[in-house]
This record gives sequence, C-alpha cells and structure tokens, in this order.
Amino acid sequence: MSKAPPVAGGNNPPARGDRLEVDIDDLAFGGRGVGRVGGFVVFVRGALPGERVRALVRRRRPGFAEADVEAVLDVSPDRVQPRCEHYGTCGGCDLQHLDAAAQTSAKGRQVREILRRIGRVDDPQVAPALACGEPWGYRFRMDLDWERRKDGRPGLGLHRRDRPGQTFDLSVCHLMTGEAVRLVLWIAARASRLRLRALDRKTGRGLLRRLSLQEARATREILIGLETGRGDPPALGDLARSTMGRHPRVVGFVRRTIGPDGRTLDESILAGRDHLFEEVGGDRLRVPAAAFFQPNASGAEILRREAIDALGPRPDESILELFAGVGLFSVAIARRAGTLVAIEGSREAAAAARENLARAGGRETRVVQGDVASALPALLAEREWHGILADPPRTGLGPATLAALCGAPCRRLVYVSCDPATMARDLRQLVERGGYRLLRVVPLDLFPQTHHVECVARLERAGGDA
Repeated sequence: MSKAPPVAGGNNPPARGDRLEVDIDDLAFGGRGVGRVGGFVVFVRGALPGERVRALVRRRRPGFAEADVEAVLDVSPDRVQPRCEHYGTCGGCDLQHLDAAAQTSAKGRQVREILRRIGRVDDPQVAPALACGEPWGYRFRMDLDWERRKDGRPGLGLHRRDRPGQTFDLSVCHLMTGEAVRLVLWIAARASRLRLRALDRKTGRGLLRRLSLQEARATREILIGLETGRGDPPALGDLARSTMGRHPRVVGFVRRTIGPDGRTLDESILAGRDHLFEEVGGDRLRVPAAAFFQPNASGAEILRREAIDALGPRPDESILELFAGVGLFSVAIARRAGTLVAIEGSREAAAAARENLARAGGRETRVVQGDVASALPALLAEREWHGILADPPRTGLGPATLAALCGAPCRRLVYVSCDPATMARDLRQLVERGGYRLLRVVPLDLFPQTHHVECVARLERAGGDA
C-alpha cells in the first residue's frame, strides 16, 4: 500500500489518512501534543512539546484534526521510555512517555489555561503544581471488568484505549502494587477454574460484571468488591473464601448484585467484612466497600493539608462541608473549627464519617446524610457559616447547589476538584453570580502517568480574611 505524502502546509486542512510533519509547541489537557499545519490545529497523541513528529491523521473535526505519532523526528529531553508493557493498548495511562516532573509542570500550565478559557479568569493566580506521593503503585482503588473471552473463560481486565467497549487481560499494572496485581491475576484464574461465567450484557447470561480492589497503604488491608448479575452459585462463596485463605491481607469480600437496568438490587458479605481501615496523617478512617476515597493513597495527606490550610477554620467558627465522603477532610476540620456540619449522599459513607469523627475527636460535629442540593438550603439558613468546603464529584456542583452557594452569605469557600474543566465552569458562576473573588488555585498531581489533576481553589467575598 502506498503512503500518502506528508502535508507540507498551505491552506488546505489535513484529511483523514494524511501523514504530516508537525512541530509540537504545547501539551493539551488529555495528554495530546498540539501543533499547527498551515494554521490548522492538530492534536497528536503521543507527541510532546519541543518535538517534530510524523503523524497520521485519524479524523478531522471542525477547526482541528486528531492524529497519532508514527515517528519522532526530533526528541524532547523530557521523553522517557514507558514502563508498562500495556502502554498504548490500555486506556488508563496516557503520559507514561513524559518525565514525572514534566508531567506535574504541564498540568499546572493546563489548569491555568482552562481557568482562562472556561472560567474566563484573565490572570488566574495558580500556584506551582505539587507532585503528591509516589509516581507508581499509588492507586487506592482499581476497577476491572469481566468479559467473556473467545475461548469461553471469564477474562478480567482493563479497557482498551481505542476500543473502550472491550477489555484485555493484563499481566501487570504499575499504578497498583505488585501484591494487588498478583491478587487480580489469582482471582481471574480461580474464577475460571470454578467455571464462573462473565456476564454478557447483551443476552443477560453469565454472572461476573466488575471487580473492585481497595488497598490501604498504612494498614495494608485489602478489600474486594464483586459486582454480579442475578444468581447465587456456591462457587461465589468458594471464590471469596479461597481468596481470603490464599491472601491474608484481604479482610473482606463483598458482593453487589446489579439488575439489568444497572441499579443495585442487593449487597452482601461473602467473606470477612465490608470495610477496611486506612490511616491518613495519624487519623484512622473506616472506608466501606461502596464509599468513595481519594484514589491516591500516598498523596491524600498533602491534598488534605492544602484544602484545610486554604479553608483556615478557627475555634470560634462554624464550617459547612459538602460531599464529605467518609470524613477525610472532616476529621481535620473538626479539630480546628468550633462547629462542623458535613453533608454526604451515600448512607454507607455518612455512617463511616460519623464513626471516623467520633474516633478522631473534635468539637461540635454533625453528619447529615442526604442529597447535597436538597439539604443545602435549610442548612444555609440555620446559622452564619464562616467557611464552606466542597469536594464534588467529577461532574461538579450542579445547578441547584451552585445557586444556593451563590446566594449564601458566607465569606470563604474552598472548592476541591478532580476535573479542572467543571471546576472552572463552577468558579465562573461563583464569581459572576455569587460575588466571590478567586484568590488562588493549587494544582496537585495526584494522578501521575495520566492527564488527570486535582485542584484546590480558594474563594472569598469582600470582607473575608486574605
């Protein structure tokens, strides 16, 4: 097959199948290099700033093209050899080819640009990005999906980059510890020997849907969560008991039955208990199987320190916390504030937060279990709140919560976010409608080897403490 000649420039935009020689001058959020051909923007997967590459155009969109690197003609000094044999196949990591320090620096620049473009902040005060924890083996939780392989066995793996509807059998994952990888491989082999079948989501036949592995770093406890379809074969109990017998660090094996509509029908403990314990900065925290916890176990204390320092709670103040989870921030706030009220939607997480707060001590505390948008208006009317800390999901605060916060007479607000785009969108509303002033954003590289970044934003209204 003859190759299309490289496009040298001109006014004609590149087309699918074209091969281009492109100079890369930036790294976009998402991990793709940014170049231009004849004034036309080209996002090149696998390319780094400072490089000249030959790239194959995969598709053209209005105003830009997307391409893959075929060859690096001039190599960036920040380029490194990816550690993982699955890199390029797996859809998880997208920055293993970039030096760790350069990853952190690039994420800081990306946060600044997103605040300008989406948040419409002319000169955002963005602190230098912080590297947090270890660059490898840092994941607190990993989710892997079961899929029926061609030979009929139940495959357990991560999703493919170019075909996200399919999984592949992994032999290693450097975001997990070696013990976690060995455990995943053992469970996959054991399930196959027990003749358990992966669920076919089209036909509804089979049982196994998803495996979740949570691993605490301080206590070294491991908790397994198994999502299944309907059915109760004895082999499930065998799988749980044999796993705990073979791997003594596993403290529990929890099953969640999921209906055809994706809703949870039932939860049960197959063996052990339904929670593990992790320690952050001396605080012992109970984390249930279904509850959210920060994905980077080794960097959680740095994130908490930045958030609490930005909030600055004092003994004479009342603090309101939204999306509290199991109380990672709550236990630290409670020791410094006079009053803390925390809202959390998950029943399991709210119960764990109460227990964790009781264990950690502190002043007057209360955990409200319920939807944040529904519970917030009444709580805002209860008293004068000196500060609010919000750690919403990736989708952001939501219209109702944003509207309530914009109308709340609170001077200090700290926004913790794992998605700078939704954060910038929400910050814009808090500034334009709520009268807040964005003082500072701290990017934290809690997700090395991936394009994701955590942020802590501090906002104040006129009259607040600088």
